Amino acid sequence: MTLLVMVYNFTINSLIHILTALAAGLTIVLLWKFRKSTEVKYLIYLEVFVSIWAMSYALEFASPLLSSKILWSKLSYLGIAFLPVYYFLFTTAFSQRKNIITKRNIALLLIIPIITIVLIMTNEKHLLMWPSITLDQQKNIAYYSHGAGFWVFYTFTETLLILGLYNLIKSLSNFNSYYKRHSGTLIAATIIPIIGNLMYITGINPYPGFDWTPVSFVLTGLIVALGIFRFRMFDIIPLARTKLFEMLDDGFVVINSDGLIEDCNSAMYGIFNWQKESIINKHFSKVFSSYTKLTEGLNANLASVQLEVTHENKQNFYQIRISPVYSENKLYGYILLFHDITTIIKTDEELKKTNRKLISEIDKREKLIEDLDAFAHTVAHDLRSSLSSIFSATEIMEEIIKINDKNLLCELTNLINHSANKSIQITHELLLLATTDKTQVERKPVDMTVVFNESKKQISELLKSSNATIIEPEFWPQAFGYAPWIEEVWSNYISNAIKYGGNPPEIKVGADVLTGGFIKFWIKDNGKGLTNEEQNKLFRKFVRLNPQKVEGYGLGLTIVKKIIEKLEGSAGVESNGNGDGSTFYFILPSGQNKSNILNKINPKSEFVVN
Repeated sequence: MTLLVMVYNFTINSLIHILTALAAGLTIVLLWKFRKSTEVKYLIYLEVFVSIWAMSYALEFASPLLSSKILWSKLSYLGIAFLPVYYFLFTTAFSQRKNIITKRNIALLLIIPIITIVLIMTNEKHLLMWPSITLDQQKNIAYYSHGAGFWVFYTFTETLLILGLYNLIKSLSNFNSYYKRHSGTLIAATIIPIIGNLMYITGINPYPGFDWTPVSFVLTGLIVALGIFRFRMFDIIPLARTKLFEMLDDGFVVINSDGLIEDCNSAMYGIFNWQKESIINKHFSKVFSSYTKLTEGLNANLASVQLEVTHENKQNFYQIRISPVYSENKLYGYILLFHDITTIIKTDEELKKTNRKLISEIDKREKLIEDLDAFAHTVAHDLRSSLSSIFSATEIMEEIIKINDKNLLCELTNLINHSANKSIQITHELLLLATTDKTQVERKPVDMTVVFNESKKQISELLKSSNATIIEPEFWPQAFGYAPWIEEVWSNYISNAIKYGGNPPEIKVGADVLTGGFIKFWIKDNGKGLTNEEQNKLFRKFVRLNPQKVEGYGLGLTIVKKIIEKLEGSAGVESNGNGDGSTFYFILPSGQNKSNILNKINPKSEFVVN
């Protein structure tokens, strides 16, 4: 009869644990395809330790000798000791508290299991784990009393099981309804090994001495495996985020139907410079409150939004794709993909800038070609006439010298001089017009008294022949510019005042201090004035308002405009056309302290730019 009981116990107990080990192996096979997920990886480790535990138990029940049973029971702790640690790691990873799972924390968690294994293997020397062990010959079951070391390990085990259960319960509030089903499945699977372990410890057991814990853990693994295949438990969270989210350079955000952020990858924290505070379970409208364009786009169900993000004086641009997630025609939330398009935007801006610059240069070149063509047509006749006069005069000079006609020689000399001066003036104006844009000059404070006097010297013959009078101010304010160019401006203005003024010309010149640190220099003639139509024609190339009366080539005011704009100023004319004459002016930055100028000149409040 006793032999039959031993065979029965061996068959039932060992068979149960062998089947448990096989079930654990089957669970591992089922989970293997999902092994890249952190959660599944820990679950696979857990089933490995369960299979070690169950197989050791099977061999223990199969052994008739107490010493063999003790040996296999010790070896079972190679699985038992690590089970609670990897169960806790599994639940922690699933509840998205992966910041807790560090190498340092794992090493700390393994301290007690390693000490427990050492104590088990050396139990005969200290009896801290099993003070006494007895063998029931009839049932072929060894009964172990538990010492202080065992209760420390048991407390450690139950603590980790309870913390794991807490992780799963907490995930119920963190996940939406879809993922809450997953957490509920895991909670049910977790309660089973806790109950099995309590049955063994308390003795409330239909088979005293039989530890149901490994069997319970296998049931846990099978339930989870069923959840994976039935409910696709790890398809999106947490498997997909581990496999896909963290691999993306683009930012990735999952928002549920209530507007709460379910998940995001680490790239999002870099994009928005979120260094410490987590955004999980927070409403997207609060998280992105500074980016109304994004929140409005999400509320309006837009397919994409372009967003500008600036932090640490660095500007980045992102194209955000908004994809709704539906299941059985029910909206579960949205997936937002943040793609960095900064390089594209900046390259596009550079291309546009270069294109604008190129178009501007082309326009300038085309205008220059048109100007040169117009200039050629305008001055060709006069220049050819001047040169022809000089050439003809030189041919007859020899004959005049022979006949010694001094009067005729004098007239001929004047003709040559006039024609040469005319040619020189044409060449000078053309050269000045062509080089002003390209010439770089150093701007300095300009003594306008000296500059104005030099300008008068340039046209001294014209001043003398025209009998013109000029009324100058007692004080000239100092401007900021380039003296040789400003001489040209004054020479053109004075020449025009003489040519288009009264007979004889009466000219007034002066300066007004403007607000903003600028000075307006002006010259007023006593001519008939200019109509609005005539004023609009001025400062353009080759325009002469009275070509029959006045010599010239229409370049003077064009040169003035180019020079003054090059010196960061402006030029213009004021006239009402009713016989009160015209006032030509140019505006330049002030070259001295503003308060010193105001003491000598009454300022004007306007800034007139033509």
